[in-house]
Amino acid sequence: MKGKIKEFINPTEEQSYKKMIEKFRKNHIPDQYNQVKMLDQLNNPDIDHFISISNRTDGKSINYVHALLNIAIEYELGLTFLSRNMMLRASYQELINDIIEISTIFDRRDFNFIRTQYYVSLNYKDQTIAIISDLNNASELKYFSNYLKKFPIIVYDEFLTLETEYLPDEWVRLKTIYESIDRIEKYPLIHKPKIFYFGNAVNFESPVLHGLKMFNILEHHPMNEAKIYKYEFNIMLEINKNENANERRNTRAFGSDNDSMTTAQFETNDFNIATDNDRNLIKRNPRFIYIKLKNDYLKIWFNRDTLDVILSIESFIDEPYQYNMQLKDNKEQSIYLNQSYFNDDHIKKIDKGAYLFENNFSKNYITTDFHDLNRLKINKIIREFLRTDDELKEIESKEKQFQENYIEQTKKGLMSKLWG
Repeated sequence: MKGKIKEFINPTEEQSYKKMIEKFRKNHIPDQYNQVKMLDQLNNPDIDHFISISNRTDGKSINYVHALLNIAIEYELGLTFLSRNMMLRASYQELINDIIEISTIFDRRDFNFIRTQYYVSLNYKDQTIAIISDLNNASELKYFSNYLKKFPIIVYDEFLTLETEYLPDEWVRLKTIYESIDRIEKYPLIHKPKIFYFGNAVNFESPVLHGLKMFNILEHHPMNEAKIYKYEFNIMLEINKNENANERRNTRAFGSDNDSMTTAQFETNDFNIATDNDRNLIKRNPRFIYIKLKNDYLKIWFNRDTLDVILSIESFIDEPYQYNMQLKDNKEQSIYLNQSYFNDDHIKKIDKGAYLFENNFSKNYITTDFHDLNRLKINKIIREFLRTDDELKEIESKEKQFQENYIEQTKKGLMSKLWG
């Protein structure tokens, strides 16, 4: 009883925040829309990335942004809204403006937008509570880091889009902006800067999904649940299929009853996707070959004895690469992949299932014509690697034999001295 009285009179920051979110959810979010469950963990110091994926009209963007605007004012934690390019900045301003107009918390007269060269400021009374910018300004924003550090909650809406609209270095630009903001040792409530991503299940091509190495997670995440994943990254992910939203959409016009905009599920194809059993077989005697692509790496993982192969696309590697696709990436120990390493006939090997793939993203990336990797002669690269591997084995064997002979001769010399 005393504990409850103490909590009521002098609640902790965590208790106050929890009550605030519960109150917001109850008073401002209708049951049929996204319930902003990830905000329950906003103050969790062990989570950096929050990802919400759903079918269209789930209400995630409106409800999360509405709640975050309230948090920004209450806790003096500014928001950074990021779009893919400058043309999309206006859509953020319209979204925020619409939210403020319909909100029963805010008075529209207390807000105004101010445009500058690299960002738009959102002011509440005499306080700037948010800025709106885009990834193309990543380099310029570095020079405003002392200002940007005031806006540590980052929102990246529509981070999933059509394949042709992604920026090739999107992940690097996002990282640059995050590091420009991350200049305070510990923020109130959130501890370190947080990033929220909102999107529909369009495709696996997003550089963000690639950078966070999420493809296997996405393919197995339970529907209508929010879960925390901790591996190389600390992520909270929710995927929602909102049936109420689907009922309000006219899916018959384009026959979209079963597309990803309706099901909230990524389209996957398990053909030639590696299983745990496939991975275990290769692990018995594994070898690795890395190829530097334009922005990423192709990893060829194979069993030295059986020559079973798994291919994957990686954002980062800890090992040196043996091959490179561009001349500028040449190193003393790497080989430039000229035209002799490409052949149209190699497409047949992929078509016949000569190789397995780590996940759907890797398969899509490698097998599409856009990257030209479907013409890459994987078998030739493996043969070259094995010749070097055999030479190393022979050298290791000779060194081992030399060492054994040396030890044996040393023993004989000692025995001779001791016993004459």
